Amino acid sequence: MKFLSNGLNPSYPRILQSIFGMKIYPLYILFLAVGLMACNPEGASDEVPPNPFDAIEYPDTTVTITPPDSNSLVGLHQFIFSQSCAVPGCHDGSFEPDFRTVQSTYSTLVYQPVVKNTQNQDYVYRVVPGNSAESWIYHRVTTEDQILGRMPLYDNPLTGGQIAALKSWIDSGAPDMFGNISSQPNTQPQLVGVAAFQSFAVLGEVRVDTFRNRPSEPFGCKTGLPLTIWFGLEDDSTAIGQLENFRVQFATGLDNFVQFNPELERNAQFVSGGKFVQDFYEEGRGETFYWKVDFNATTFPLNEVTWMRLLLNDGDHSEDFIVPTDASPDAYKGYMALFVVP
Repeated sequence: MKFLSNGLNPSYPRILQSIFGMKIYPLYILFLAVGLMACNPEGASDEVPPNPFDAIEYPDTTVTITPPDSNSLVGLHQFIFSQSCAVPGCHDGSFEPDFRTVQSTYSTLVYQPVVKNTQNQDYVYRVVPGNSAESWIYHRVTTEDQILGRMPLYDNPLTGGQIAALKSWIDSGAPDMFGNISSQPNTQPQLVGVAAFQSFAVLGEVRVDTFRNRPSEPFGCKTGLPLTIWFGLEDDSTAIGQLENFRVQFATGLDNFVQFNPELERNAQFVSGGKFVQDFYEEGRGETFYWKVDFNATTFPLNEVTWMRLLLNDGDHSEDFIVPTDASPDAYKGYMALFVVP
């Protein structure tokens, strides 16, 4: 069946005309009128419905911003910590303390251990709540030590008012941004490392604790030469120089310290300034050790393993800190052992 271009069969108009008895075009107009009436029912309003949000009255007030108390952590951060560092990028997370935010300031100051200390290791924490005299940061902003340097370095020192605000916050317990005061942590001391040195006629001082097959095995040293063993320690409540009753015991049998040789026991000596010990396994890093014992290597049995044990007290615990203990892994015990060769 062939269709016209308008898509209608040519016989459709005649069929519709015979049914309705009228011309086809008026019929089209009738359909259009009915459709328009259906879209706009009789009686419908042309008014736009009300917007419920138009009835809300918003107050025309100005929010007043009150500056924080300069003696509070928030005030110290806004007026001192966040803007007083003379070196850009120094305390922005690259180095601690981290003064980027109020929280990072608190987390890297209060009861956080001191890294750069006085020669006698007088300070334990950067901030000791309730005690500005024992707080390292207060010492750093008030010191007259030209070598250590007053903070902020290379810039004008803090004003008397700023120092007073810092002292007030510390002596008031160094509360956080919500007014909470932290309690002091108190764990046993921790052994950082052991380093042994001998002096040779030609070579001079040589580090010998690195003469071992692996870190878990005893190190070797040469008989007939002076031997100095240095110990690196950390403690969260006591300054390193104030550790008590620090002694070193030696035994010729593993876990046989009940029968240790009392002639080999030595009291460790604290050395102001200490000795910088290079990290043997990571070039460019190291740490300062402050305690040592001195021997002559002929004191120890030749070609036999001698086991070493440290005993000390931080003044806060009734029991001594002992390392290694009988329960320590053998690898740890091997690290704390030596043998003497001809």
